[in-house]
Amino acid sequence: MAQELIQKVDMRALSWVEYELHNCSQLKEAALFDRGTDQWFGATIDSRGECKGRLFFALKGENTDGHKFVDAALSAGSCAVIVDDPKTAKKLTKTRAAHFLVGDVLIALQELARAYRNLLDATVVAITGSVGKTSTKEYVRAVLKSKYRVHANPGNLNNHIGVPLTILDTDLGSEYLVSEVGANHVGEIEHLSAILRPDIGVITNVFDAHIGLFGSRDRIAEAKAELVTSLESGGIAVLPGDDEYFELLSGRSVARVMSFGEGADCTFRVSGITEKDGRFAFEVNREKFTIESFARYNVVNAVAAIAVGDACGVEIDRTREALLAVEPIAGRAQVYRGSDIVVIDDSYNANPTSMKMSIETLLRFPARRRVAILGDMGELGIYAADAHRDMGTHLARVGVDLVFWLGSHGSDVRKGAEGSPTTTEFRFFENIKDLLEEAEVQLSAGDAVLVKASRACRLDEVVIALRAMFMEGGR
Repeated sequence: MAQELIQKVDMRALSWVEYELHNCSQLKEAALFDRGTDQWFGATIDSRGECKGRLFFALKGENTDGHKFVDAALSAGSCAVIVDDPKTAKKLTKTRAAHFLVGDVLIALQELARAYRNLLDATVVAITGSVGKTSTKEYVRAVLKSKYRVHANPGNLNNHIGVPLTILDTDLGSEYLVSEVGANHVGEIEHLSAILRPDIGVITNVFDAHIGLFGSRDRIAEAKAELVTSLESGGIAVLPGDDEYFELLSGRSVARVMSFGEGADCTFRVSGITEKDGRFAFEVNREKFTIESFARYNVVNAVAAIAVGDACGVEIDRTREALLAVEPIAGRAQVYRGSDIVVIDDSYNANPTSMKMSIETLLRFPARRRVAILGDMGELGIYAADAHRDMGTHLARVGVDLVFWLGSHGSDVRKGAEGSPTTTEFRFFENIKDLLEEAEVQLSAGDAVLVKASRACRLDEVVIALRAMFMEGGR
């Protein structure tokens, strides 16, 4: 069937898009105006981004409607737009703009990605986990790219929209497609895996990210296991050997299982971890590796990539060089050094486990004072108050010198800290403006400053402000 389709229709022609949208029962109208042989080279939902030669999917979101931006997308070079609003389609017909009217834009995006994936020759590596998906993806991408043609999702495009976009952006000549798979509800990974059809599945860990949406860590483990069960018998499951849910995950696999971690039974066992000047050196099965990172947890993420590289035939020397060349990702333990202070930017997101990991990173920094600028952790549901009280207790016990906390859960953090003898000083804020005014007064030469919270706190703005104050012409 696939071969017959290739013979009939060029996969990169708009006529193929028409064929597949009809095939999945989404197509209501196709208006190509004799442009069926025109080529498409990817997909987008953002008219402000790269549109030239791309399909524009007019998605409706919580805050906006993509149908408002079809003209902007076409002006920016989109080859065709996919809409589900008949009025918009009628207007496009009048201007003779190439478009497809479908039943549901999101379903059309996902189904077109499914069809395209089924015709790709690339080996697909899917990566999920509570913490470290993006860092692991970057390590895997680098290792595979040292030998093969690789496409990987940019940034953290890993949800029901990002995964299909990643697939449609994959060049036909790619030998590997690497994609993160995120979820905050049971069933999401199963759905995305059915579209991706991964050959290799990597699970970084099972922690408490989004626990308020899942309901328990057991249910998080069940959700992550959906990636393993999607693998066929000829596939490979790369699993965290030290994780408490390893047996559950490995027990769901009919594919070959490879484990990574520090445990003696791990297929890829890491040992001899040392740190110096922002580098971690370590051994995996007696082979030596080094990565550029201040975060110890990235060592295990790199070991997962070593396992994937081995499974895909990448030579050790290539893997070693590739890992060392990976640069820290903005918002994920990226370090900025000024003449006065050091800022550890881990502001991208946070959950109780990742925040404690980041605090551990801060405590290893040689500094006059260790300062943590933190904020509320989201999606914890009924666990939120307890988790924030526990974080307050943890901060009081481990020896951070000064804590700035932003958000409504500051009262819970305060309660947790009050129950422990401590020399840690806590300051609580309701907005970024007040926090920054205090930070400018309180921070001084020799401080190491960690910045971390859930995305809703927007602490990336704090990082930008601190750099301007202390590193870009400030004092």
